Amino acid sequence: MSRFDSGFTLIELMIVLTIIVILIFIGIPSYQSFITYNNIAAEANALTGDLQYARSNAIKNGLPVNVCTANTNGGPPYACSGSSTWSGGWVTYTNNPPTNTVANSVLRVQQPLTSTDAMTSNSATALSSVSFNYFGFSAIKGSITVSPQSGSVSSKTVCISVVGNVQLVDGGDSLCP
Repeated sequence: MSRFDSGFTLIELMIVLTIIVILIFIGIPSYQSFITYNNIAAEANALTGDLQYARSNAIKNGLPVNVCTANTNGGPPYACSGSSTWSGGWVTYTNNPPTNTVANSVLRVQQPLTSTDAMTSNSATALSSVSFNYFGFSAIKGSITVSPQSGSVSSKTVCISVVGNVQLVDGGDSLCP
C-alpha cells in the first residue's frame, strides 16, 4: 500500500481543524465591526441624501422645504416631533408641518432606524428640523451624529452649513466646517 492511499492521520485532521477554529475566532470580531460600520454609513447616507434632496427640491420649485424629526408611530399622519433625536425617522415636506389636511406636502418619509445606533444632534444648536429656502440656504447651522451603541466603530456626522452645504464626515461634530 502506498503512502497516498492511506488518507489523513488523526493528528493531521486535528491540526487543520484547530487552524480553522483559530481563523474563525479571529475573523468574527472583524466581520461584526464591518457590519456595524456599514450600518452607520447607510444611516448617515440616508439622512444626507434626504437633506440634499430637500435642498435641491427647494431650489427647483422655489418653495421652502423642511426636514424634521418624526413621531415614532411609523405611519400617517406624519408629524414633526420636535426632538433632536433623529433615530425615530424624519419627514421631508413643503409648506406647513405635515398634518392630515396637508398630506400632499409630504415629499419623503424615513421610517425609524431598525438598528440600535443613536442618531442625535449634539451641535451647539440642537437640530430638530432643517429648513432650506428657495435659494437653497439653510436657516440654521448644525450637525447630526450617527453613533454605534458600542464604541468599536467611529461615528459619522452630517454637517449642515448656513449656505445649505450638506456633507458627511467621519467622527464627531467638531470636524464640521
